Amino acid sequence: MENRRAFKYMIAGFLLVLLDVHIFFDFLPDPLGYMMIASGIHQLAAGKPNAKKAVITAFVLMALSIPTLFLSGEVLTQMQVNSTSWLVYGFSVTLIDLILMYYVFRMLMHEVDYPIEAAEKQNGIKKIMIVYMTITLTSTFIQSFLINMKQDVQSTVAVAIIVLTLSVHVAFIITLRNLQKTFPPDQGRVYPME
Repeated sequence: MENRRAFKYMIAGFLLVLLDVHIFFDFLPDPLGYMMIASGIHQLAAGKPNAKKAVITAFVLMALSIPTLFLSGEVLTQMQVNSTSWLVYGFSVTLIDLILMYYVFRMLMHEVDYPIEAAEKQNGIKKIMIVYMTITLTSTFIQSFLINMKQDVQSTVAVAIIVLTLSVHVAFIITLRNLQKTFPPDQGRVYPME
C-alpha cells in the first residue's frame, strides 16, 4: 500500500518537472515536483544507499529549480545564450538531473522489494535506463553544438532532440506506472468498530 503511494508521488513529481505551464509564474512548479520525487523515493526505499543519494539530489534540484517559478523555459534558454553564468546554470541542472535519474534507476533495480519476479523487473528497468541515459547524454552533448549549425539543420536537430527526450521521459513515467501496478492496491483506511 505504501509502495503504490510512493510510486504515485514519484509519477506526479516527474510529471510536474516535465510539464511547463507558465503564465506569469509556473503553475506546475518544478521545486514541488522534486519534493514529491524525494518523498516518493524516501517512502519506497528509505535508508538504502541509492535512495539516500537520490533524495539528496532531488533536494539539490529543488533548490536549483526555484528560478523556474518565475522565468519560463524560453526566457531561461535565451538567458543561457546571452550569459555564460546562466549557461553554466542550465548545464548544471541538466547534469544533476542525470545524476538523479541514475540513482533512481539504481534504486528501482536493486533496492525495491517487488512482490513479483525481481529479475524480470530488473532487466526491464536496465533496458529503459540504458535507452534513457544514452538519449539524454547524446542530446545534451549535441545541444552544445547547435549554435554552430546552419539554421535549417539546427531546427531539424532541435526538433529531433525534443521528440526523443520527451519520448524517453514518457517511457520512464510509463515504466513507473507499470512498476506501481505490481504492488497490491490500497484497501483504504480501516476504521475501528465502535
